[in-house]
Amino acid sequence: MIKIGLLISLVLVLFSCTQTPVFEGKVEMDHNIWNRFNFLMFEAPITENELLDFDLIVGYTEEYPWEELTANITFYPPDGSMLSSDYTFKLDKESLTDVPGKSQVFSIRKQMRFGASGICKIRVENKMSKVQTPGISSVGISARRSE
Repeated sequence: MIKIGLLISLVLVLFSCTQTPVFEGKVEMDHNIWNRFNFLMFEAPITENELLDFDLIVGYTEEYPWEELTANITFYPPDGSMLSSDYTFKLDKESLTDVPGKSQVFSIRKQMRFGASGICKIRVENKMSKVQTPGISSVGISARRSE
């Protein structure tokens, strides 16, 4: 009886840790190249006082020549405010050889609260020093309710 209770508890814990995203957006790059001046815009529906966690999802190939990716991510919430930060993401290129079209998820905001309902615009800007960044196949944003 105790074993069944433990099994049920374990299953509930595992399912509660995997939140379904409330928003997902993704941009595929032509020829696996992200132009520095190609700012990516995403629009996430937001509910007032909702707490959300945001992730950046980067798809890349073995053609990507660096260990890190730098980007600026700016949030434009429906209340008219703005929140902008520069990020440096360390890519896991070690396991890239086994996975074609690898994607990596990076946490960018935790428990972000919104003061108004509406659309939150999210701009992702490539901050790498070259105009053409090879090896980037896609860039996406995911939002899920905070736990």
